[in-house]
Amino acid sequence: MTYDDPEDRAEAQTRQRQAAALEHIRAYYRLERRLGVTVALGGRVRHDGREGVITDTAGQRLKVMFYGDEQPSLCHVTSQMEYETATGWVAATPVPDPWAAGPVAA
Repeated sequence: MTYDDPEDRAEAQTRQRQAAALEHIRAYYRLERRLGVTVALGGRVRHDGREGVITDTAGQRLKVMFYGDEQPSLCHVTSQMEYETATGWVAATPVPDPWAAGPVAA
């Protein structure tokens, strides 16, 4: 597919950026496997009790449009985040630190 219109090209690049960021978020935080949460554009979230919708990505962070706000806010994927699932709201948890318990004795 060719993109003769610069707006089409920019839109395609935005979609590629978002897809890559979401793939990284899914792979790194493993929320789907660990908690049954799918992180996706349009997904409903709560951050610190405020509800909104994921509208974009910004690196490893999510842009969330909170209801009543005029501009999206940057949110960390797990910090005070809850995700709406088919069975209700699920609180995100950080990725477990494999070194938290200290080194394993040999």
